[in-house]
Amino acid sequence: MGLSHHESSIGTARVSGSTRRSLILEGPIDTALTRSLEELVRLLERMSPDMRGSVLMLGDDGTSMYHAAGPNLPKSYLDAIDGAQIGPVAGSCGTAAYRRERVIVENIATDPLWAPYRALAMRYGLAACWSTPIVDLEGSVLGTFAMYYEKPRAPQDADIALTEAAILLARDIILRAKSAAALRARTASAERSAELLRRSEARFREMAETIPVQVWTAGPDGQLDFVTQRTADTFGLPMDDVLGAKWLAMVHPDDVAPTVARWQKSLETGDPYEVQFRLRTRGGEYRWYLARAQALIDDDGSLAKWFGCNTDIEEYKRLQAALDGALEDAREANAGKARFLAMMSHELRTPLNAIGGYTQLMLDGIPSAPSREHRDFLDRIARSQKHLLGLIETVLTHAKLEAGKTTYTIEPVRAGEVLTAIDSLTAPQRAAKQLVYDCAGCDRMLEVKADRDKLTQILLNVIGNAVKFTPAGGSITVRTAVLGSGAAAFEMADSGVGMSAAQVARVFEPYTQFESSLSGQSRGTGLGMPISRELARGMGGDLTVESALGAGTTFRLVLPLA
Repeated sequence: MGLSHHESSIGTARVSGSTRRSLILEGPIDTALTRSLEELVRLLERMSPDMRGSVLMLGDDGTSMYHAAGPNLPKSYLDAIDGAQIGPVAGSCGTAAYRRERVIVENIATDPLWAPYRALAMRYGLAACWSTPIVDLEGSVLGTFAMYYEKPRAPQDADIALTEAAILLARDIILRAKSAAALRARTASAERSAELLRRSEARFREMAETIPVQVWTAGPDGQLDFVTQRTADTFGLPMDDVLGAKWLAMVHPDDVAPTVARWQKSLETGDPYEVQFRLRTRGGEYRWYLARAQALIDDDGSLAKWFGCNTDIEEYKRLQAALDGALEDAREANAGKARFLAMMSHELRTPLNAIGGYTQLMLDGIPSAPSREHRDFLDRIARSQKHLLGLIETVLTHAKLEAGKTTYTIEPVRAGEVLTAIDSLTAPQRAAKQLVYDCAGCDRMLEVKADRDKLTQILLNVIGNAVKFTPAGGSITVRTAVLGSGAAAFEMADSGVGMSAAQVARVFEPYTQFESSLSGQSRGTGLGMPISRELARGMGGDLTVESALGAGTTFRLVLPLA
């Protein structure tokens, strides 16, 4: 016979078999539990021949009921109520689990608690049902034990006593089964974890033996408990002779104390371990190694193990020593160059000064007045002498800067005083090219901390370059600004030919000269800008540049405010 519409709705409330198994117990325990509960029900039925018993278990969701035993109830009835929800009106069992108390229904045909299931129960000749919740030691509902009868009836004292015994025995069976299942699950999990750990350790050892470094592990106490065979072979020792603290015997005597101190600090703090030391290899040679180790932390926050490796850095150390030696040689060579340039500059200036002096005497008519032709030659000699002397002074300044022998007299310097001097010194060259000179944006009362002569030298170098590389009829603009960082800036912008990005990158390199048809035939040393930047930095400031081809150039000198 088919189920009624109501019976079909009950059937649709059931969950799948896989869900049910997950809610009760899995595997062979499921069968053992059902068998034990059915044996209990049969025993109780023999003690009360008119009764048909059942045990329903509450799923893990806390709202669904599933039959675990009912050997003498129709299977189709048990299947129909399987997965039914507990609630305030859910038959005897669903209501008992919901209320957490015994529910006595003497007459299913008339009791409102059975309204959802009445037709189903009467179809199978079930007239009365008393259900009692099975509660564990913590008060949680495990399920229900029900006693069905084919005729309406009320329980007697003996029935109540039988029920109490039944729920105690059922509780014991269910708890034992669940404990056994949990134990089995933990055992299986432990076995799986052990197997995974074994495989993981095997993979770790295989990987550790293949990478070209010495791999090791240590316990929380710092004692080595594993090294790769490669590591032992490096020392020419059995693996056991490297474990524990025996590895210290391979450390160079001079490196033992700092190595132990650093290792002890990591053991105390858990901080990463990193140290360089020398280790004695198989042939008795000491080689440099970089040792690193990281602490592995358990879930509870405790230190479980140290994982470390040693990397051979002998070649790096040798290269580093060679580089240090080369750097020292370069420093010495540079110092020698500076000394040579200073000496040569001094030796050259003496005869040049003499040439300049005698030339001036001859121009002054001593010992006799020169002819017009002689005066023209003497003027050329004087100009060449001054130009050569200027070049020598520039080289000498650069040499002193490199040697760190430049001295500064730092004092408050008013911008107007220096800018007036620059205006006067560059006016003839600007006039020759008809350049517009704009200093309207300058605060002449602005004071900076600087060496007056060196500040003048920087501005003269920069504006002199602007004159040189700006076409006739162009412009040069000078501005000052107070910066928010306690500094001031001199900005010098021209409308000249500008520089490419590659030229900008090299403008402060010594002896760099840029070709330009505007610069004339006279070429300098290529030291003006490098010297200017070094002087700016020596006064606590800096000199920077921005430029683009065809768009002019802007130099920015920053110095501390007075």
